[in-house]
Amino acid sequence: MSTRRAVIYARLSISSEKSVSIERQVEACEAYADSRGWTVVRTFVDDGVSASKNKPEDRPQWSELLAAPEKYDTVIIWKLDRLARRTMDFLRAHETLQARNAGVVAVEDPVDMTTAQGRMFTTVLASFAEMEAESIGARVKDAQVKLLRSGRVVGGAVPYGWQTIPNPNGAGFVLAQDPDRIPFVRGMVERVQRGNSIYSVVQWLNEEGAPTRSGRPWAYSTVEGIIRHPLLAGMIAFNRGSATKLKRRGDGLLRGDDGLPVVDGSLAIMPVADWRAMLTRLDDKDSGHSKPRALRSETSPLLSGLMWCGEDGVRMYRCAEGGKRHGYRCPKCDQTITSFEPIVVAEFLRQKGERVRWTRVEQVVEGGAALLPEIEHRLTELTAALQDTDDDDRAAQLAEEIGRLRASRRKAREETPNVSIRYDDAGWFEDAWEEAGEDVEEQRAVLDDGLERIWVRRGGTGRRTEAQVLARLTFDWKVPEDLGPVANH
Repeated sequence: MSTRRAVIYARLSISSEKSVSIERQVEACEAYADSRGWTVVRTFVDDGVSASKNKPEDRPQWSELLAAPEKYDTVIIWKLDRLARRTMDFLRAHETLQARNAGVVAVEDPVDMTTAQGRMFTTVLASFAEMEAESIGARVKDAQVKLLRSGRVVGGAVPYGWQTIPNPNGAGFVLAQDPDRIPFVRGMVERVQRGNSIYSVVQWLNEEGAPTRSGRPWAYSTVEGIIRHPLLAGMIAFNRGSATKLKRRGDGLLRGDDGLPVVDGSLAIMPVADWRAMLTRLDDKDSGHSKPRALRSETSPLLSGLMWCGEDGVRMYRCAEGGKRHGYRCPKCDQTITSFEPIVVAEFLRQKGERVRWTRVEQVVEGGAALLPEIEHRLTELTAALQDTDDDDRAAQLAEEIGRLRASRRKAREETPNVSIRYDDAGWFEDAWEEAGEDVEEQRAVLDDGLERIWVRRGGTGRRTEAQVLARLTFDWKVPEDLGPVANH
């Protein structure tokens, strides 16, 4: 009878977990194989890999074990939870091994999947291991939520502009605004709300010498991460495990019993509704003129979206005449206009340059109907989660929360929102244009504060003067009564 051939599989979530170190697992498995007279042909180790977050088939070394060219009859593990913490994960792993005519044996648990009795007992044992893991996870989450609701910090990176300070009301630490850096965060927000690009905010921070944690110059992704962080609106991010992608920031938030985010006004620098609106504007900027020059294509120039056909009343689109003269074409009547952008800019600065650039700001007073945007946002998240889940218990929980939020929405709709409109003085148009430099998005933001659209009508053939080009154009101005040069300003 030939000697049984075995491979060893070891796994560890945290390298500092001494009691179940990789070395101890491997040594115990080797001793077990030696006591049974088995030959160990290879060892596979997944170090720093969580069993709760990674199914066996998603782990690199387990996948390599399944594809290994060596022939083996048994996979030796230290304990059952080294392979899986969920019953179905364990059974799927066992089924995959069966295709190789192999089974699992655990050193510390009475597990031997090479026998019928062992397979039956292991299924029951795996169920208890899964319940234990879920229980531990629930207790950890409840403890973290309790600490967060009391204002305590539970770990993780502190966003730029904030800091941890000793808890004035007891043990631990709490978050607070960093007086040296929060002005730079306010400056970022003010510029993005005005319509400036994140790229230009990066330039401003570097020009101002704003300190960074690394000591290196500011980067686009760093600024975007700060702008998208819910702490700007006083909301506490509760994303356990790996960081959430930037555009999903706000999904994992500390929430109250009503399902809405808990807001700490002492940490906020803007209302929740304003933060959501700012992110929506960022997400909507997907055209070429919203990108840094190095990332822009030639298909989205300065006036994209502003040019309209005066013959057919439709928007004109970017085109290239002869492959060189970029311009706009009407999709209905095919009239085109090319080589005219400098003329439009000159006319804009003549009419608006010496005028004040007013930026519209809409404010919603918190309370009542002001909560509607946040309620709608959360309902959208929960509805998507309900569609994705196959767990009946989870579905029931989601449905219950959706019902509570719908009741809150009905109540909020009965209240009249307190909305105020103000216009902030953003300086002179000509100064703003000069500060924009060659950044197309900055230039476009200036144009958008002064122009609604430009209508184009057909012109004659042959060479055109600037006056003839302007004769084809009709400008729809914002604040049309505020045009032209000013003697003194």
